[in-house]
Amino acid sequence: MWRTWLPTPSGSYDDLQALFLMRLVRIMKLSAKDRWRLSERDARARLIAAAFRSTMRDCEALGVEAEAKALIETE
Repeated sequence: MWRTWLPTPSGSYDDLQALFLMRLVRIMKLSAKDRWRLSERDARARLIAAAFRSTMRDCEALGVEAEAKALIETE
């Protein structure tokens, strides 16, 4: 099960942090759903991978990299 809420030291996220953490969860779900039928060369798989990398960079810039990595570990 995906955890969409992880506590922060302050107890909550601002809107932008929450947006990108939720985006990460959505991308992970898309990746898991299509993993068995898409080759690495398929354009959709490349787009999902690019969105994942971009979202991870955004999470890092917003100071929620640890939470993003925790979400990935729950996969």
